Amino acid sequence: MISFKLWHIVILAILFINTDRFIKINAEAKNNGFIQRELDFDSSDKPKNIFVGSVIGGVSHLNPVLEISKILKGRGHNVTLVAPGNFTAKSTLYHSIPQIIVGDLPNPHDSLFTKVILNKYTFKDFVGILKFAVKEYTKNFNNYLQAYKEIKADLFFCDCLGNWACFDLAWKLNKPVVGFVNTVTFLHMDLNFLPPFISDPIMDCRVNMENESLYNRFICAIVQRFRVIWHLRNFINAINYERAEVGVSSDINEGLTNTLILVDSFIGFEVSFAWPPLLQETGPILPDIFPNLTSDLKLFLSTHPRVMYISLGTSVYLTPENSVILLQSALELINQNILDGVIWATVLFNESELPSTLTLSTGDVIPTLNLLNNLHPHIYITKFAPQFAILSHENTKVYLGQGGVGSSHESMYTATPMLVLPVAYDQLANAEKLELTGMALKLSKLDLKVDDIKSKVVRLMNEKSFKMNAKRMQVLAKFNSKRKYRGADLIEMMMNLAKCEGVMNEDNELEIDNRALLRHWITPDSRMGFIRGKYLDVFGVAVIISIALFSCLGYVFYKTIKFVFKKWLPRDENMRKSPLKRKNE
Repeated sequence: MISFKLWHIVILAILFINTDRFIKINAEAKNNGFIQRELDFDSSDKPKNIFVGSVIGGVSHLNPVLEISKILKGRGHNVTLVAPGNFTAKSTLYHSIPQIIVGDLPNPHDSLFTKVILNKYTFKDFVGILKFAVKEYTKNFNNYLQAYKEIKADLFFCDCLGNWACFDLAWKLNKPVVGFVNTVTFLHMDLNFLPPFISDPIMDCRVNMENESLYNRFICAIVQRFRVIWHLRNFINAINYERAEVGVSSDINEGLTNTLILVDSFIGFEVSFAWPPLLQETGPILPDIFPNLTSDLKLFLSTHPRVMYISLGTSVYLTPENSVILLQSALELINQNILDGVIWATVLFNESELPSTLTLSTGDVIPTLNLLNNLHPHIYITKFAPQFAILSHENTKVYLGQGGVGSSHESMYTATPMLVLPVAYDQLANAEKLELTGMALKLSKLDLKVDDIKSKVVRLMNEKSFKMNAKRMQVLAKFNSKRKYRGADLIEMMMNLAKCEGVMNEDNELEIDNRALLRHWITPDSRMGFIRGKYLDVFGVAVIISIALFSCLGYVFYKTIKFVFKKWLPRDENMRKSPLKRKNE
């Protein structure tokens, strides 16, 4: 008992000494002319109410937005998602974020999306999707307005794709707004800030035009851009008409050029160019935790050292013919001992459209139901799979995916070489970007062949450059994945700027001018117009002065030469004539 009390006395003495020492150190710092730098802002007006809006919904659009929202919620803010589908209630990662459900998720089997998914995806298809979204504008605007009345939002955080109603409501209510996109590819049609050497496969151009011929660069920089303007004219007129109906008068692009936009991407994956200050790279945005392997998957991966993982996401699907080609390729790769296992996660798999048997090149016949029911010892098919855990496993050697942004980020983060089968949307551009990194090869859904898949899987597994480049991209992905906190910081910065520059209206709500809130972030050239902003007038004057100067110098040189010839030519002729005269004499 005595020793127990003695230990208590010793611990209290140590705590007293350390506390006293800490006080003395701080006192000495102040006495020596130092003060502590404050890191936090005045938070007396917390919590702020943040409105998170998306009309697309789904994992690829909501997960990164909600990951930033989760950080903001952890800092004491109230965050509410307004989106279609009951997303957060079913999510294990974001169930703490309340959601106001506005409609159902888009059906990928609707005729519009079926055409896009099964056929070649072009710019005209993209415009068709935009026109479809215009029809939903008024409904989305009214849904958002009703949600705002419930939330009393201090800031709007809007997914950019097709979500003009979210931005318009923020501008109409004079509330600060921050945009979000998965990749700069989505901004190609909305903002004309991308340099001419960056383009898009949906316009039959390369993502990076650096090594293209003069003809291709002219077509993509001039001709295709005029085509974009021509095809978008009806859409822009239609969306501006709908906006005017709800009281938003400014042009749609005018508002976006004054808006801070967070991009779920990073240099190294994106083609490098000088990003404007209002465009902030915050990707790759990934959760800190992921679902672990199930016992069945853990057993399968541990007993198969060379596994290919196949997943085409939840929003696209293949034709029955292409699904058969993938199954056939998997069986051939296993039969030829290139792989010894395949995991296929497929949500949109129509089993009734598949043939009853598959015949290998060796003549072996495999019943399709055996594959679908996981009776084949080397193939595991499931509706859902813990993708990140599978890619993180050392026995996963190749990932065959559609090239969505989230899947691409996970592949880079885990350094898994990728075989990309892009189907639609931004996947075509992502496939090219992944191929440019040197860690991936791509396939074509319009020309999918068993031999092509086999040869590319062999290359990905045997050529060391793919794994080396995958590890290089892993370094970039891991370091840049910390920037989701910067995304949250930027949103808090916006709210603090609004507090500094906003004014209270008659309803005691803070209002700001979105055109002026980030005026110091807007580059001067955007306000100077095309000619003055590009300094074409200055360069034009410089060219004129140079031409005039060179013309004057040329004229002086011409006169000098002419004078010399006139002065010295007669003397030379006299000198030649004088010896002849003496000879004749």
